[in-house]
Amino acid sequence: MSEQKPFRPSVAKEARSDASEGDVLLPLMMPKPDLMMGERMAIVILTTVEDQKVGIPMGHQGVSDLYEISGEALRMLQAPEGGSVQ
Repeated sequence: MSEQKPFRPSVAKEARSDASEGDVLLPLMMPKPDLMMGERMAIVILTTVEDQKVGIPMGHQGVSDLYEISGEALRMLQAPEGGSVQ
């Protein structure tokens, strides 16, 4: 695999146009996340299975919520069958 280019929000394309409506399903993501932080906003960058980068803009609270939800999901995955994890 060739070296990946850095994610550049200024040249990234929209995932959907204004004409489309409804939910959007993005390709499965590979485990190489990145994060760009600004004063008011963050961009979570994920790499798709097609080796494309997807930038998801969100506020700082959204990043904090994502961190909390991800931690809870990992705790649930580590719980024994029918058990619980603290």
